[in-house]
Amino acid sequence: MSENVNKEKKRSKAYFTYLIFILILASILDSYVTIVGGMFPSKIAEEFLSGYKTNEQNALMALGASIASMGYYFIFINLYLADKIGRKKVLAYTVLGMALSCLMMILSTSFWQYVFFWAVLYLFFSSDLWAIYINEESKKEKRAFYQYIVLMGGLIGPILAIILRSIFITETRSDWRALLLVPIIIGIPLSIIVVLTLKETSKYQLMKEDSLNIEKRSFKEDVKAIFKTEQRKSYIALVVMTFIFGAATIWRNLFEKYISDVGTLTQAQISIIFIWTVVAVLIAYLINGLLADRIGRKPLVYLWSCFLPVGVLTWVIGAHDPQNAFIIVQIGFALMHVCFWGLLTILGLITIETLPTDRRGVGVGFRWLFFAIGTTVGLLFSSVFILFLGLGLAFIIFILTMYLLIPLTYFNLKETRGVELSEIK
Repeated sequence: MSENVNKEKKRSKAYFTYLIFILILASILDSYVTIVGGMFPSKIAEEFLSGYKTNEQNALMALGASIASMGYYFIFINLYLADKIGRKKVLAYTVLGMALSCLMMILSTSFWQYVFFWAVLYLFFSSDLWAIYINEESKKEKRAFYQYIVLMGGLIGPILAIILRSIFITETRSDWRALLLVPIIIGIPLSIIVVLTLKETSKYQLMKEDSLNIEKRSFKEDVKAIFKTEQRKSYIALVVMTFIFGAATIWRNLFEKYISDVGTLTQAQISIIFIWTVVAVLIAYLINGLLADRIGRKPLVYLWSCFLPVGVLTWVIGAHDPQNAFIIVQIGFALMHVCFWGLLTILGLITIETLPTDRRGVGVGFRWLFFAIGTTVGLLFSSVFILFLGLGLAFIIFILTMYLLIPLTYFNLKETRGVELSEIK
């Protein structure tokens, strides 16, 4: 395997710097699209579901979100294709797909039409192609560092989303469609730039040159192959943990609706609270970037899994305090986002470091498939809870299942710090 490492394509410093810049743009687009849909569910309900009572609206929103989340399932296909046709081509078409999906959402004239195009958008974002790209082009001792450089650059996306929300969604204005123009403006030219200027990753090229012939394996064989690696126990645990993670975090699509329903905060205050998305994500990325290569990946999984429910409980309960809701919700929201993004990225890094190169794309995609299935199941069941118990209690019940990740990590995950990607079998 050391011979393989020596054969890897060498990238110039200029190209590597340029690659980081392009991947930051992809991360900006991805993070913008990821957060922006959660910034205006109350306005979607106001426009399309105004004839229903509050709990009925919320149940329909959860049902719509569960249907839309099925689009996540195709992330698995995208990453499967990344192993078949290359990282570059799939990165380009997912970027373009995000732009075109947002255009169709803008043109929606009914709730279910909006849900359909929301599902189409889910086909393309959060596929981690940029993360695979940077990890496969970085030296092993710097993988976490460069991944978090790109992630932190991507925080421009949420910052932009928050600024635009404060302009287009106020007490007197409700132009949610304007927020969806940014992915169109960024995504279309970026997809062209990726096609014309990026190179395929060095490790993917090495894999192809070593005649692994992965293109000759069937889809069924590829799926089976990810469960025949040396670290299959860790990988299975990651899949189960990701399912729980997806099912537990139903607040991702309904936080803004809940806070708007409670009514203790103005739209301007809600926009200010979203600023903590950026600050919290930055903190999470910094903690992961600084500690992942020092203390390892597993301790960080324990940390984030433990405190994520605390954050959710804080803002769910605190929103009902008329005097202190603004402060309490900010604290809970910030803690929740630090833990959510910290856990999401560290689990993604562990997954990449658990799978061999020829199965990395399909393996990352399969894990995302179970995040999507968990999201669908969580939202589907929560729609019933919400109808009878309300949003707040549903949030609490589902988030407490996150504590299951602690024993799953302790007994099943193998530490991946310092692993050489080319030597994984």
